[in-house]
Amino acid sequence: MRIVFFISTPAQAHFFKNIIRALEKKRHEVITLARNYGETLYLLKAFHISHFVFADTLRSKYGKIVFLPYHVFSAYRYLKQFDIDLIVGTGLYSEYASFLLRKPNILFMDAVSTQTELFFVKGFTNAILSPSNLTKEIGEKHIKINSFKELSYLHPRYFVPDKNTLDLIGIHEKDNFAVIRFNAFDAIHDFGISSFSPKERRKLINELRQHGKIFISSEAPVPEDLDRYLLKIPKEKIHDVLYYAKMLIADTGTMVTEAALLGTTAICYHPKAKTIGNFIELEQQYNLIYTFENSHGLVEKALSLFTQENLKKEWEKRREKVVKEKIDMTLFMVWFIETFPESFRKMKEEPSYQEVFA
Repeated sequence: MRIVFFISTPAQAHFFKNIIRALEKKRHEVITLARNYGETLYLLKAFHISHFVFADTLRSKYGKIVFLPYHVFSAYRYLKQFDIDLIVGTGLYSEYASFLLRKPNILFMDAVSTQTELFFVKGFTNAILSPSNLTKEIGEKHIKINSFKELSYLHPRYFVPDKNTLDLIGIHEKDNFAVIRFNAFDAIHDFGISSFSPKERRKLINELRQHGKIFISSEAPVPEDLDRYLLKIPKEKIHDVLYYAKMLIADTGTMVTEAALLGTTAICYHPKAKTIGNFIELEQQYNLIYTFENSHGLVEKALSLFTQENLKKEWEKRREKVVKEKIDMTLFMVWFIETFPESFRKMKEEPSYQEVFA
């Protein structure tokens, strides 16, 4: 088969990397289209995934909407030279390109922001895959998978932590350290959402640094006085750091889920945290994260956890429960893509069949 993947964010680069590698090992031809956003292109290069850049970075949310047709046409113009069997993506770019090319499309999504987005999602794709914790029902095209998208690259079958990464930041394996992640909130689905104020950021850092070392990972520039806390490592090494960290505090969903699935205590600060499916499951069913929709009580909770003995051991046990109960996302995705559309019919007739990929 000749399969096209659309990759628009660093998180998607991580999600698709093992799926792409597995398909290529099975002698399928993979064509990857990438958006020049954040660390996406850097990661694809680090993962040795060749790609065509169909869209450049636009910081303005309105700019992304205005230039959407241009970027879709850029992808269409590039892809029309190939005899494509299937297109796989996570959003509107892949859907519209597949519509113009008259090719089948598989859409993976772990969040639905608006009813408008839901309308376009349902109208321009052949199959919609999501983790089972997605809170919205999307209709007949929707198939829920008993897994997290992050298990496609953080499952123990694929991820082995590298202790040598700690040498890059001057940390010993047994040292107390926390990672604080600040989101840029510049995506289209981030309209009206904000998080830590400058005052709240400084309070959090000043309180925690008295009990261990602090590292900041930020999508947006940080004030000069916080620059000394910046985490300076190769971008593909972030999961090694998360694995050995005692705690993550973040206002971005993907990294919170990643930390939890690596057995690291995670605190999420997001105005919609109590309504997002993966957060609900990780907090209520597995007790791996704590969510806050505002800053009230967040610093106090972070301090109580950061100073707690044997925290890592307890979270490692909780992580093992997740891995045991969820299926291997990579194995499932490779099977679903490789045998589509028969795989879609199989899952509709027998949803429990996915458990063979545990």
